[in-house]
Amino acid sequence: MNYDRIWYGAYGSNILKERFLRYIEGGSYAPNHPEHVGARDRRGPGPKSPLLHGPWRLSFGYTSERWGGGVAFLDPEVNEAACIRCWDITAEQFIDVAAQENGLHPGEIEVDIAEVKDAGQLIFGDTWYSRIVYLGEYLGQPVMTFTSPKSVKTNAPGESYLSVILNGFLEAAPTQLEQHLDRLMRAQGVNSAWTRESLLELANLENLN
Repeated sequence: MNYDRIWYGAYGSNILKERFLRYIEGGSYAPNHPEHVGARDRRGPGPKSPLLHGPWRLSFGYTSERWGGGVAFLDPEVNEAACIRCWDITAEQFIDVAAQENGLHPGEIEVDIAEVKDAGQLIFGDTWYSRIVYLGEYLGQPVMTFTSPKSVKTNAPGESYLSVILNGFLEAAPTQLEQHLDRLMRAQGVNSAWTRESLLELANLENLN
């Protein structure tokens, strides 16, 4: 089967729409961030961007200088009730986002979504996010994400990174603040370095309707 559209399951900074769109439209998210070239197809995602819970684990590891600490990874083999935000995009856009996340240009990798769905995963390199994983099906479309191809040593995330993630969750579900805090406090790397109170201070509650 040919899958024209998929759900991209975001679990890190791409939970926030403005951050995610830099991989689609191009541009830089913040002054100290790189300029993204954007996808070959720059059309925006579909109108729905649901939150999905699954038998996955959210953890933080490695060190990103621009984010000031660890960055997010999803472990599909460990059930700790992690949550992802799904973006309705084309299969080509998903591959272009994956390419940029791994320091490549759109078009430099080609992936058959049907083959990944059948195999469950595809590893196309040894960079941080070079493992594409099939997470299931939702509303007739495959749910796909990318994560590390190997185990990652835990490292606490910095304030700016957690702020983007938390406010992305709030953007998707403004009335679920307590649940969002619970989700982040379960994550490896957050639970040992942050408190619910310190996370709450990162929430831009005044920007919510």
